[in-house]
Amino acid sequence: MIRPANPVPHLFLSCGEASGDRYGAALLAALRRERPDIRVSALGGQALTVAGAEMVASSEDISVMGFGEVVAHWRPILRARRRIWRHVDDSGVDLVVPVDFPGFNLDLAAHAHRRGLPVFYVVPPQLWAWGAWRLRRLRRDVDRLGTILPFEPEWFGERDVDVVHLGHPLMEDYTDYPFEARKRAREERLLNPNQPVTVGLLPGSRRQEIDRLLPTMRVAAGIIQSWLGRRRVRVLVSSAPGSDGRRLAALAGEGCELVDLPLPELLEQLDLALVCSGTASLETALAGVPHAIAYRTSGLNHAIAKRLVKTSHIGLANLILERTLVPEHIQDDADPAHLANALLRLLNAPGQRRDYYRGCTDLRRRCGGAGVWRRAARAILALLDERREA
Repeated sequence: MIRPANPVPHLFLSCGEASGDRYGAALLAALRRERPDIRVSALGGQALTVAGAEMVASSEDISVMGFGEVVAHWRPILRARRRIWRHVDDSGVDLVVPVDFPGFNLDLAAHAHRRGLPVFYVVPPQLWAWGAWRLRRLRRDVDRLGTILPFEPEWFGERDVDVVHLGHPLMEDYTDYPFEARKRAREERLLNPNQPVTVGLLPGSRRQEIDRLLPTMRVAAGIIQSWLGRRRVRVLVSSAPGSDGRRLAALAGEGCELVDLPLPELLEQLDLALVCSGTASLETALAGVPHAIAYRTSGLNHAIAKRLVKTSHIGLANLILERTLVPEHIQDDADPAHLANALLRLLNAPGQRRDYYRGCTDLRRRCGGAGVWRRAARAILALLDERREA
């Protein structure tokens, strides 16, 4: 069933976590530059609220990760789902734009499809890593897919999915980033034993990530300080959008500075970093900050993931380059000693850092250039116009 078009087009954006909220806000701005009269309602967080979206539900209610965590938080997830489904049914939505967050957004796409609404999915599910059985749902429920990783157009295209390649959204911030100048300044600090070493701890935005990783990262930073003796280690803890600042401060403890800055500004200050697996790790590599990836989840989630995940890496930079640029420490290997040793090796090996910087330059080239959200907005509006004219 295709419903009559509204005089003013109405899009629903679904952004279920911090990175998606940030992407959604940038997409909303691009959509309004292309079509100022457009109405946009959303599931999202602070960034979309500030950008002026009509908020239907908060991403804080549903931003959990892992099988056990979803079960534990089923009530707020179900309430948000019901509210969004009613909104899509009753408020004249013309097109649905899910952004990442496939555990929730694939169900939303199916609901929109049943209601005869077109779906443009931005930042697609990583079916190339696990869950390829979901391709059938994707082909049925999603009209067009906006890909961001360089190998995705070929992978999805070979499987009969209609694809528009956008490039990686982070390149909006990093195309003109002063990579070489920041690298030179960082190397001058690292090679001068009288300069402090600034270590960033980026434990993610979800509560379970922070609880599992930040105490371990903090102890690793303490080990680094012990090894360096009189050379001071300054430890900065990133407060990601939507995270609980008081909880972060309590887990970080004394000797750490809680920093509430946009990540590009924080990365400018860092010499080394420990980073939760995900978008933040890719961003850290695009900025050229030597780092190690840490990831820990529940035993149940890890056991299930080991059986399902088909890739040899979890870090996005490593996946894009098809080699290990950034060391990955997963589950029991993500302990304080291993994490500290990973950063100490980077600190004590200028040649290893040079190899890392060369890899980061290659990574930046592969991720494309700016204009991602302009391309996304135009592709979304093209699909909307196609359906309104049909």
